[in-house]
Formats: sequence, C-alpha cells, structure tokens
Amino acid sequence: MFNKAQIRKVKIAKAAMKLIREQGYLQFSMNELTKEVGVTAGTLYRTFASKDDLLVYLFSSTIETLADSMYKFSRMDLSAKEKIVCCHCYQFYFRQFYPDSTSLDLIGTNKVIFNQARPETREKFKRIFDLSAMKFKSQFSELVDSGKVKADEELLYQVMRQLTIIGRGGMVISNHVFIPRDAFKIEDLISLCCHTLDQLDWQGDEGKADIRLILLALRSEVEQSVSELW
Repeated sequence: MFNKAQIRKVKIAKAAMKLIREQGYLQFSMNELTKEVGVTAGTLYRTFASKDDLLVYLFSSTIETLADSMYKFSRMDLSAKEKIVCCHCYQFYFRQFYPDSTSLDLIGTNKVIFNQARPETREKFKRIFDLSAMKFKSQFSELVDSGKVKADEELLYQVMRQLTIIGRGGMVISNHVFIPRDAFKIEDLISLCCHTLDQLDWQGDEGKADIRLILLALRSEVEQSVSELW
C-alpha cells in the first residue's frame, strides 16, 4: 500500500513524463512541473532534489518495467527462442502500437543529457544500464547451462551482441521523425531476430519460433504494461 509521499512521487513523475513527451527533456523545467502538478517548489524538491534525480528515477522505472516484462515472458508457455525474441522486440512493438504511452526514451539524446548531468548522476545511470545488460547476458548463459542450446561462449555472445544491435536499431527506427510508422513492421524485426538465433544449436523444441505466438505474447504484455504505466 502506497503512503502519501509515494503517491505524490508517482503523481509528479507522471506529470514530468507528460511534459517531457510534449517538450523534450532539455526544454522541460522543474518550475513548469510545479504548475503542472499543483505543488510548491519546496514540495517538488523534497520529492526530487534536482532535475537529474528526477531523470534517474524515470529511467530506473523504465528499466524496471522492461525487466518485469522479461520475467513475464520467461513464465509464458513459449519456446526458449520465442521468449528471447519477445524480449528483443518488446520495445519496438510498444512504440509502434502505443507511441503516446511509451515511457522515458533516451534514444538519440542520451549523450546530450549525460554531458549535462552531474558525475554522480552519470554513475547512477551507468549502474542501471549495467544491471539491464547483465539480465540479457544471464538469459543467454542460462540457455547453455540448462541444455537448451549447444554453443561455445564466443558464438553465444556474438549472437547476443547482434540481437542487441537489432533491438536498439528497431527502437531508433520506431522513434525516427522522418520514417513513416508503417515503413517497418514488427514482423520484420521478429524475422531478423529468428534468423540471428538460428546460428545456435537449439535442442529439442526450444528452437521453435511461431510468429503468431510471439505476436500474441507481445500484445498481451504490452497491453498490460499500458494499463499499468504511470
């Protein structure tokens, strides 16, 4: 059960997300946020000591949402390959079908933001990012440990790197102002992820990839995330 301070924190974060979507992070101001939420500057700065602290909170929430979705995919009745594809296609699907509901997005602006952030803020971001990267690495290591895949470490991490590039590239495309939303489809990204994963020696049915099941899993999780987001 949330207490009043936690409820206020979520309310402020939700208002900040609205302003950032409308104006961009660099243009958004804490003064404007006080007006949007209807709180005093003192209350705002007791909740978030600075704009940097607010950004770290928003970014942490984004990573936690992604980690939660990864866990939910891991619990679904899917093959190991299908679960991995879902994890790497999730954010593209989210942005393609629910562009107004996506959370804080640092694609294409993170260098600008980080160059203006305090050193301690940069370090916090790095820890959050490293934690996210470790989750993806452990996902691949578990494939070998569980016997679902036979592959040497070099090939395993080569495939992981390729999927990371594919996933990040899909996010850039989905956010690009000059690329029509329907120019690239989620089916394209799913197919590319599957072809990349085909480099591994999958055991039994763990290498199956049914695009209908993948799309169903993505839609189910994204719709749930939208209903819970902020």
